[in-house]
Amino acid sequence: MRKQAEKRERLVRAGRQLIHSQGFSRTTLADIAEASGVPLGNVYYYFRTKEDLLAAVADAHEDDFRARAAEFDKQPVPRERLLAFLDSVIESRDSIVKSGCPVGSLCQEMNKTETDSRARVNQGLILRAQWVSEQFRSMGRVDAQELGVWLIGSVQGVILMANALRDPGVVDRQISQLKAWVQAF
Repeated sequence: MRKQAEKRERLVRAGRQLIHSQGFSRTTLADIAEASGVPLGNVYYYFRTKEDLLAAVADAHEDDFRARAAEFDKQPVPRERLLAFLDSVIESRDSIVKSGCPVGSLCQEMNKTETDSRARVNQGLILRAQWVSEQFRSMGRVDAQELGVWLIGSVQGVILMANALRDPGVVDRQISQLKAWVQAF
């Protein structure tokens, strides 16, 4: 049973990496099998379709964010939690410049399709906006939901521009401005 869980995890990890670096449509199950070291025939034991693997990748992205949010939540006040979140974007700048945001890029790609996977993948950004909104709500803001959507949208825009310009300085400069905005609350 342990070996099965390990193989499944290797497939999901390889799927995350490949989908982030080359996109969902360009990534095949054969690519994922090769990158994970799991024979292609065995992939179907864990995931019947590429969309099933995509759901597992989306789950992994959400689990990762929940774990990071739990770390942010150790900060005593909401403002500090938001600043920790923004610091995590700066810490990811090298990956961002190379391949963009794994969640945002996937949402953009899947929202151009009419598959059932669209809504599932979008939950990754929605989860982030909900967490940010909760921080603003804890600060007594009645416009917390709008602020959460605005901040996540702003972060995604920064990531998109840093990726387009291939410039990590964009992340540093723009996220610093967003941090100053958060500190003003």
